[in-house]
Amino acid sequence: MADPGLCPPVRLVLDTNVVLDWLVFRAPDLAGFREQVVNGRVQVITDTFAIDELRRVLPRRELKLDPTRQQTVLEQYRARTSLVSAIAESRDDALPYGFPSCRDPDDNPFLVLTYKSNALALVSKDRAVLRLRRRVRPYGFAVMTVEQMVAEFGGSASGI
Repeated sequence: MADPGLCPPVRLVLDTNVVLDWLVFRAPDLAGFREQVVNGRVQVITDTFAIDELRRVLPRRELKLDPTRQQTVLEQYRARTSLVSAIAESRDDALPYGFPSCRDPDDNPFLVLTYKSNALALVSKDRAVLRLRRRVRPYGFAVMTVEQMVAEFGGSASGI
């Protein structure tokens, strides 16, 4: 874990495809990011919606994960993330006027989670989400690609 006397961890929200790259496929380009999460320099934020979506996606045939592996991935996700309560229950309440929404309604909860949890950024591979980059800036967070996240927060322990 990070030394509490040092900088607070960078808070990020990951969309489900990024979580799959991180925990299922163990993408080599995310090795430094995995290290940053383990050492506490990056804090991945989640809520019940994100956990439920991951639970719905893991059984998909194309992932070829048996039930034991699916459960292991869910347990790893829960262990390596920080659960923010009451986000799902108040998803549409108290959003500022003009808060951006995505064409795909399944992506909107990730935008709201990022905003309401005061995360620095939502990391996504989804083009529709990435198109919202400029529109989310006034709300205090960024939308970034995996490549941007790795470049900024995915280096070795001495990198941040």
